[in-house]
Amino acid sequence: MSEFGQWLKAAWEALEGRTGEKYSTRRLSIEAGLSPNTLYQLLKHPEVKPNPETCHKLASFFGVEPLLVLEMAGHVSAIEVTTAISELEAALHRSDLRQLLLSAQDLSPSEVQLVQQVVDQLRIKHQPAETQDVARGAAVALVVEDTPDARALYVHMLQAAGLKVLEAPDGQSALELMQTSGAIIDMVLMDYRMPRMNGVEATRAIRQQFPNLPILFVSHWDEPEMKKAAFEAGAAKYLVAPVEYDTLVEAVLQVRQQNKTNVN
Repeated sequence: MSEFGQWLKAAWEALEGRTGEKYSTRRLSIEAGLSPNTLYQLLKHPEVKPNPETCHKLASFFGVEPLLVLEMAGHVSAIEVTTAISELEAALHRSDLRQLLLSAQDLSPSEVQLVQQVVDQLRIKHQPAETQDVARGAAVALVVEDTPDARALYVHMLQAAGLKVLEAPDGQSALELMQTSGAIIDMVLMDYRMPRMNGVEATRAIRQQFPNLPILFVSHWDEPEMKKAAFEAGAAKYLVAPVEYDTLVEAVLQVRQQNKTNVN
């Protein structure tokens, strides 16, 4: 097994140990912001080198220095990693750091990469304030998704944003749940293709009883006809999976705010 493969396996096992949950290759791929089968293909074909974008997303997901993952994947050398980290440490102690950051041409590619990581870490520190905006009010979301791994992922992401979450494995189950709990549901996250009743049919039915309830579609299907059908049925927004945490939180905030404006 390659050095990258050994690291991925160890990081994967550590994640399952911390969370007490099992992660399939599909779930881990999606949660890391990758295409559903990316990790499956990398594990099945260890001779294939993961591209830099995949390395960056996995580094961010596992909280690892990106250059170290790029090194294990064979994109940079150990010397380049050491040099880049030394350059960043020196840059952070410069008195003119503000001007340095405003002048991109003064930064080496490795400095840009590492400074971006610092910026990302600072953004994470501010996430609680963002999630308070998302969760403000009677924030109860209904996740309608037939794939268990994907449904668990969306539930986890919405809960991390401060929402309470109900689940339904298909459109018919969603309608049955709406009959008993529709009054407390604040927004719906809807899949497109599902057994028994698809997302468009479920959205039309929900709209008849709850015309102002915001419904956010999240689907792997990126077809214009499908998007058109979703919006005609009453979707407030349509996201194409895989969807990263920040993107989903922003979309939830947008549809909730838009709904409040329309009601007022």
